[in-house]
Order: sequence, then C-alpha cells, then structure tokens
Amino acid sequence: MNKFRNSLFIKICLSFWVTTVIMVGAVLAVDWLTGSGPFRKDHPPMPIPPPAVQGQALAWIYEREGPAALRDFSRRLRELNGARIEFLDERGQNLVEREGTSEARPAAPPGTAAGREAPAPSAGERREAFTVKGPGGGTYTMISGMPGLPRPPDRSPSWRDITVRLLVVFTVSGLICYLLARYLTVPILRIGAAAREFAAGNLAVRVAPTLGKRSDETSRLARDFDLMAERIASLLNSQRTLLRDISHELRSPLARLNLALELCREKADREAGKWLDRIELESGRLNEMIGHILTLNQAESGISETDKTDIDLTQMVREIAADAAFEAEGLNRGLKMTAMEPCFVNGHGSLLRRAIDNVVRNAVRYTKEGSDVEIALRRTRTPSGPNGVIAIRDHGRGVPEAALPHLFQPFYRVGDGRERETGGTGLGLAITETAVRLHGGTVWAANAPGGGLLVEISLPAGEGSADPGGLRAVDAPGG
Repeated sequence: MNKFRNSLFIKICLSFWVTTVIMVGAVLAVDWLTGSGPFRKDHPPMPIPPPAVQGQALAWIYEREGPAALRDFSRRLRELNGARIEFLDERGQNLVEREGTSEARPAAPPGTAAGREAPAPSAGERREAFTVKGPGGGTYTMISGMPGLPRPPDRSPSWRDITVRLLVVFTVSGLICYLLARYLTVPILRIGAAAREFAAGNLAVRVAPTLGKRSDETSRLARDFDLMAERIASLLNSQRTLLRDISHELRSPLARLNLALELCREKADREAGKWLDRIELESGRLNEMIGHILTLNQAESGISETDKTDIDLTQMVREIAADAAFEAEGLNRGLKMTAMEPCFVNGHGSLLRRAIDNVVRNAVRYTKEGSDVEIALRRTRTPSGPNGVIAIRDHGRGVPEAALPHLFQPFYRVGDGRERETGGTGLGLAITETAVRLHGGTVWAANAPGGGLLVEISLPAGEGSADPGGLRAVDAPGG
C-alpha cells in the first residue's frame, strides 16, 4: 500500500484525474449558479393526449359510467391543461354541463374524424372540433378550446455563459497544473542547485532536509544524493588530513637532514661538496613541495568569512610584479605591466597573492631569454557584476593543445624533463585554480598568437576604486 501511495507515477495519474473531475464539477457549479444547462427551470410541460383521444375517452365514459363521470373527467382535463371542453350529442346538447344550463347548438358535420380548426372566440385561444363514435353507436362532437402557448425560450447558450464557463475551466485547470508542476519540479531544481554548489566546493550542502516529509521518488533521490555527498566529503576530508599529517611529519626529518648536511660541509672536501650541493638542491625542492601540499590542502578546506578582507588588487598585482621582476633580472628576462586599472576584491589576501604569484613566476620561468612577461589588470563588467581580469603572458614555447585542460590539475606536468630542469612541482597552478574558484572566479589558459602561454584570472570585483599610481614597466636589464 505504501508503495503505491508514495509512487510519483500514481501521484501524476491521480492528479490529472482529479483535475478532470474538478473541472467538470466547476462547470456544473456555474450551470447551477446561473440556472443554465441541466439546471434550467423552464422545462416543457408533461405531454397531454391529443384531443381526438380525449373525445373517444369522453364518449366511452358517458355511455358506460354516465353524465356525472363525464363531467368529473372533463373537470380534471381542464385542471390539467386549461382546455375548455364541450361534448355535444347528436341534438347539440352540451353533455359536460348540468341539465338545463346549456343551450343547444348545431352539431359538427358528420364524418369530421380528422378534426377542424374552429374560429377562436378569444385572442390566443385555439379551438378544434372532432366527431367521435361511442362504444354503443352514438355520435358525439367534442369542441376543445386550448389556451395559447407561450413562445418557447431560446435554449442556445449566450456568449456570456460560454465566456464564464471557459474562464472557470482555464482558471481551475491552470491553477491545479501549476501546483502539480511546482510539486514535481521544486525537489529536482533543489537537487540540481545542490549538485552545482557541491561541485563548487561546498561539501556540506544537503537536500533531503529541505524537502520535509516527502517520501516519493524525488525524496529518495535527494537522500541518495546526500549519502553520496557525505561519502565523498568523508573521503576528501580523510585525504586532506592524510596529506596534512604526512607533510608535517616530513618537515621534521627534512629539517634534521639539512642540519646534518651543514655538518657534513664543514668536514667534506671539494670533491664531495658538489654532491652535497645536489643533496641541498633536492632537499629544497622537497621542502617546497611540502609547502605547496600544505597550501593546497588549506585552500581546498575552504575560506571562512572571517578570513576575507577588502583587497586592493591593483596594489597586490604591482607588488607581485616587482618581486617577479627581481627574479627575472637574474635570468636575463623582463616583466612589463601593459595595463593597470583600479580594482578591489573581497577575499583571503595571502591565498590570492599565492595564486597570482604562482602564475607570474611560471611565466618568468618559461619565457625566452631577452623577452618580457606581460601583465595586465583590467576591470570589466558582466551580467553578474564587475570583474577584475588579470592577464599574464609569456613568450616561451607554449603548451601542447591536448595538455591545456589538465594544466590546473595537481601534480600534472607537461614534460617531466622540462619541469625538473626548472624545479616545478606540479602544484602551483592547482593552488591557483583552487584559490580562484573559492573566491567565485575562474582561470583559464590558452596558447597566445605568436607563441607563448596566456593565462587569465577573473575575480568578482567590488565597486571601490584605487589609484593606479602610474602605469610603468618593470624590466630587468636584459628585458
């Protein structure tokens, strides 16, 4: 029983059936209120036997039951249809009147069986005369005076009645269909919204509590979604906890390794020094990777509202560019800011700085010697509001088209040899993507026309303004 009661299919079928019943009931209610249709009160009167049959009956009653029965039957006919009846014998005597109260009149011509129309003595009255024979062989004439009948009413429905009926049908059916559609689609829309929010990083979103006590297919789908979300959130939290714990545990032996390395340097000769330098380099890379893992783990854990502040994005980009220009100077490369429009954003300052800095340092690392990395900050307006767009372009070899969709995945490397030469860990762009996404923004990469890689970071911007402080190029001597 519960299976059928909680079935969405049964609910849809019953809803359409109830809709039909209610629509019919609404139309009948309008007919009842307006006195039309089956509730019309001006029904035609009951059918009355034709005058010829009445005359035959009068002759039979007179010969078999007598004048008193004849007068009683005539009186009842008059009460029934309002007809004034005269029943004459062969002498012209009116037999329905008491003896001595009627005058003799000529009888109807013999053989008038089909009846004939007599002159009407009063306006609107129709008189007919019939000659009938009684069972005993007597000949009688019946004269019937029928009152004029009123003109039958026009039974065709008026435009007003038709309009009222259609209006009621459309209103009732439209309201029920709206409620039915809302009942069926609201849970599905909530599940879709929760799925998008879950994909955006809110692992705590749940659907079933918002649906109340529903127990049909959509509520079961919502509970299955919540179970899936809870399982995925548990796995991700376990993964983050594991990465955090491992990273912290690696820091201690790495610190002891660096201390032992310094002690070895004091007693090692020149030949062993180059191997100690290599150990120190790999130890530094391992320490950098641990730092990136911790940063990525922190970013994926989300940002609380208390950690967000208003940030002058123009000033932040300018500071990052100045630091990167110092690094580019040692690599015989330069850095140029081509546009710097005032822009403010609300977010986590250190996390945003790390996200932008990773892209800029990657560009400095991969651009050709003697070329410039170009940075531009522009304020744009979209239907959802103003955005701050940071464009960073290098003039290096670019990236294979097949690798572009994977650039922001953790530990993804376009080429192991090149990454190891430049010291990349495969986590910098993953940190950028996570941080930008948590701030409600987007990041994408494409090969620039003429060579090199173009990365654009778009962040929701506020309505404030900042002094750009003068657009300038920050070039290394070799730029």
